[in-house]
Amino acid sequence: MPDFTSSARHPRLPLRQRGQALVFGIAVLLGAAAATFYVFNTGQLTAEKTKLVNTADAVAYSAGVMHARALNFDAYTNRALIANEATIAQMVSISSWLQYSKGHVQGVPPLYCYSQYSVPVGLATLTYVPLCYALSYPAGYTVVNYADTAFNGAGGGVGGGAIVVAAAETAKAELKLMQATMFAGFLFARTALVQEVADANYRNDGSVSVTPLPLKDDWTSFQGGGTFISRHTGNQRQRMRDLIVNVVNQDAFVRNRSWSSSSPWPCNPVVPAGTADRSGGTVLNGYNSWEARDQAHFEIRKKRFRGLSLRCVQTGYYSLGNGHRKTTSTPGSAWYYSGVPDFYELSNAALNYTPTGSSRPDPRLQFAIRVTRAMNQTRTSAGTSAVKPGGRLHMFDGAAAGGVLAAVATSEVYFDHEQINGTTELGSLFNPYWQVHLVGNSTAVVAAATALQGVATP
Repeated sequence: MPDFTSSARHPRLPLRQRGQALVFGIAVLLGAAAATFYVFNTGQLTAEKTKLVNTADAVAYSAGVMHARALNFDAYTNRALIANEATIAQMVSISSWLQYSKGHVQGVPPLYCYSQYSVPVGLATLTYVPLCYALSYPAGYTVVNYADTAFNGAGGGVGGGAIVVAAAETAKAELKLMQATMFAGFLFARTALVQEVADANYRNDGSVSVTPLPLKDDWTSFQGGGTFISRHTGNQRQRMRDLIVNVVNQDAFVRNRSWSSSSPWPCNPVVPAGTADRSGGTVLNGYNSWEARDQAHFEIRKKRFRGLSLRCVQTGYYSLGNGHRKTTSTPGSAWYYSGVPDFYELSNAALNYTPTGSSRPDPRLQFAIRVTRAMNQTRTSAGTSAVKPGGRLHMFDGAAAGGVLAAVATSEVYFDHEQINGTTELGSLFNPYWQVHLVGNSTAVVAAATALQGVATP
């Protein structure tokens, strides 16, 4: 029987070759551990970065929404200011018209309108005849007199018209204060908002920081100049004045209260011709006063010789009332008017903005923000994770440049209002059509963010 225990069949290895497999195994284990930490940190960093990018988008978009709401707020309040101006113009117009109407009622009797043989009938001023008859009745005088007393006051007192104007002035002052307050506190509110949005995205998951100084802020520095919007005062109110006049003049009663009614035949030497002439309207004098005038008269003319020529001359004249109302600039007095209001509108740089080669020459407000998260706050092996590398595995802990993760996002506010006729309206603070969306980061924004991260720009 062969001796299987013999050392001849199982020769011993030399001592210098023993334990080599253990070294290889340790190397494999070290590589596996490094790969595990690498995969773990890569996954965690990817999740952290995705969340940080989403947070930056939320912060930038929230700031953009705030910008759009501020611009639309100014647009709504500007329209309210214009509505108050229209109210004042209406009150001034009605006051003057009632004064005229009262005088017209008093001036009708000499025309004998209560008779079928009245002057207007005899001269065939047919358009004026129905009005003349209506004003001849005592009830007409009573109604007009009562309305004038209630609206304009009796014996120099304050009537309903002056009270409405005072209420409109109070509303104007409050609207102007609201605009000024919004503008003054906007930056403080925006700073608090962006941090609040960032914190909400990381509630119960550590802390996150919003870089105090935005990478781009057109609200405070549009096109490298002044603010995106500004307060317009003094002669800068022309834009507001033009719009007020345009809106007020949509009402024909305010714009022009004139008419005339004449005999169907021309002035001649045989039959006299008559004309009932009524003129009136309301205007805004400069920036400081509304003024309304109304007057009417009935004139009879006939051709007569003057010297050697035959001329059309006046042979009869009847005053049919006069009315006049003008606001005053004296505070506290009846019919006080503070003038065309100061208001907030796009700055001159924004109003005159015309990008080269653009099919839409409208200004846009961009805001770029940087959001950071310290590495010790992340769920990686170098942060809050319970998995910690040791020894040489520290080289695989996923350290970030500057010790923080950072994300950058840009929002853009733009004006979008297509009118019924297909034309596109340019941006202003008179229509509330400002909207917001996210846009890509510009080269300048990326370069600024890179510099803040402490990484050299390639």
